[in-house]
Amino acid sequence: MADPETDDDALSWAGDEQEIARPTRPEAAVAPSRVTGAPTLVALGILGGIALLEALGWMRSVLSATLEATLEPGSGALATVAFAVNLLGRVAAVAAPVLWFVLAAWRIRTPSRRFAWLALGAVLLLPWPALMGLL
Repeated sequence: MADPETDDDALSWAGDEQEIARPTRPEAAVAPSRVTGAPTLVALGILGGIALLEALGWMRSVLSATLEATLEPGSGALATVAFAVNLLGRVAAVAAPVLWFVLAAWRIRTPSRRFAWLALGAVLLLPWPALMGLL
């Protein structure tokens, strides 16, 4: 049988008793946690509601306008492309306000820049055809 003392020696290395120096993170490198307060959440909710109302306004405009480029049997490739571009533009018009809000709220980290971009989107993406019909 093997000697138990030599077995224990095989399980340790010379210098195991020394304390290992662990790397430390400097205090300045630790990022402060960003706390979003109630006013920030209220402003995001208001701007999100505006984006949804704009999407509904664009949907109303898209559905009320007649689709001029309709596909007819025997029409050429140009008519098919015109119909597809018209349809794609209508889908993009409805989706643009919501996509703008989601991307700006998700990707922009600085609150002042985020709200500036959200306010710009709220103005630029107004459904003008629907508003002109109401005025």
